[in-house]
Amino acid sequence: HSPGVQPADVEEVVEKGVQILVIGRGMSEALKVPLSTVEYLKKKGIDVRVLQTEQAVKEYNALVTQGIRVGGVFHSTC
Repeated sequence: HSPGVQPADVEEVVEKGVQILVIGRGMSEALKVPLSTVEYLKKKGIDVRVLQTEQAVKEYNALVTQGIRVGGVFHSTC
């Protein structure tokens, strides 16, 4: 859970050309998402949403139904 989601962990999703990346931190939000990862995504022009996993899945699904190119990285436990 630490150091958490690193820029290298999201690189493949970034290369797919997403507009928004939703990151689920786990059911108890134990997974870390360092500021360096958020800054990396913003420099690439990608909006990032860091949420508890259940909320992240809802957000992801809502964005998909709006036709937005969205990617997701979800931690399913803790």
